[in-house]
Amino acid sequence: MQGIPIVSTEQMRLLDRAAIEQDGVPSLVLMERAGYGVFQRVAEWFAPIASKRVAVLVGKGNNGGDGMVVARYLHEAGAKVHLWLACAPDEFKGDAALQWRIIQAYGIPALPVPDAPDPALFRDEDLLIDALLGIGVRGTVSEPLSHLIGAVNRSGRPIVAVDIPSGLDADTGVALGVAIEASYTVTMALPKAGFFQNDGVRCVGQWAIAPIGIPPQRLEAPDCVARLLTESETLALTPRYALDAHKGQRGHVLVVGGSLGMAGAPALAAISALRVGAGLATIATPARIQSQVASFYPEVMTLPLPDDDTGAFTPKGAQWLTERLSRFSVLALGPGLGQHESTGKAVLELLSAWCALERPLVIDADGLNWLARLGAETPLPTHTVLTPHPGEAARLLQIETHQIQSDRYSSAELIRERYRATCVLKGAYTVIASEGGLWIAPFAEPSLATGGSGDVLTGAIAGLLAQGLPPLHASALGVWRHGNAGRRLACAKQHGYTAEELSRAL
Repeated sequence: MQGIPIVSTEQMRLLDRAAIEQDGVPSLVLMERAGYGVFQRVAEWFAPIASKRVAVLVGKGNNGGDGMVVARYLHEAGAKVHLWLACAPDEFKGDAALQWRIIQAYGIPALPVPDAPDPALFRDEDLLIDALLGIGVRGTVSEPLSHLIGAVNRSGRPIVAVDIPSGLDADTGVALGVAIEASYTVTMALPKAGFFQNDGVRCVGQWAIAPIGIPPQRLEAPDCVARLLTESETLALTPRYALDAHKGQRGHVLVVGGSLGMAGAPALAAISALRVGAGLATIATPARIQSQVASFYPEVMTLPLPDDDTGAFTPKGAQWLTERLSRFSVLALGPGLGQHESTGKAVLELLSAWCALERPLVIDADGLNWLARLGAETPLPTHTVLTPHPGEAARLLQIETHQIQSDRYSSAELIRERYRATCVLKGAYTVIASEGGLWIAPFAEPSLATGGSGDVLTGAIAGLLAQGLPPLHASALGVWRHGNAGRRLACAKQHGYTAEELSRAL
């Protein structure tokens, strides 16, 4: 997989500099291409663009220069465009100053932003273009720009951000006091790291890339923070089979989980493994709830574990199960496992036995909570995938949930290093950390926040591991199919959906 590189501010600057200094691409060409790329997207998203009323908010830097190029192309396309200047014209320097001269030659109206702008200032506009601040902004946005950004956000008008929403830190995704809440963002050459965490998730909106003239070979394998999964590459990982393939060749998933009140979780994981193509799925669950677990899906087999009528996974159940592990291809541990006092010892015994087999393992839910208690020295097979949500990730690293969310890239990487396993940090723009680097899933779908959704993902990844995919590929394809299924259901259903519907949509 190549994916789309996701870059930091410094990495983007180095790409720009190399294009200018080593490849001979004039900076003015980069600016012209950037502005034209934004115009193309605006014309597509707001067609027909002719006669649309558009205000371009222009700052003094190169981002403002890009915005003036956008204004010029909008003017040529018949839009009723004008500029709001957040600086005095004599503050424009270099390429931005040249663009200002062209704007004047075109006769495009330009007015200074009022000292105390009000949202009503934009009530007659069909669209606002944000070209106030670029990726280089540092420190808290101060007055008068902070007041202007607040008025823009309250205007109720669609907003297209040029490169990045003004006020958003391109590296961390943190709003620097205040940031534009864009409907759309057209970013230059490559997406920025801040798009996919913190305030970036809500501020960037729908985003697209504008090619700006950096030679393609420079963009193929640059230094980058992470890589974004693409549909074609990810779906190409789907296992293929000969016409005479049988179920034994498609792997056998063992799900260990379930406890009193949580019988559905392991069932959802097991059926989801089958729905992504695994040949067989079996649930090992406490004997007290085995009949309930077995009632969900006739396609899934069950094993009743001795539990002394506790309805919990006990050392006795683990010992009984370890004698029967050799028939299974993959173990998925955790869905509905519970927090019974005896379960920790049972989990450790099972993991030790499974580790000796050196077969793939997925740990989720209470399996992760027990792993956090047992510690990073707990034996895990080489091909292990951990699938924490932010709260579980915090327990694995013994920090607070807000610390996980403030830097999801580093958090996923730390879990990978500490537990020597592929980490799938769930949430908006799920982060996958593997030995080969970080990967980001292009889904920020709030409808996935429903009970059982994580069990579906666990089963999907386990089912793909059972079919022979390595951990990174199984995680990437599982996350993609899970996220895409949720997105399609969200479009089709007005009032949400259940985890069972999500599993069927796989």
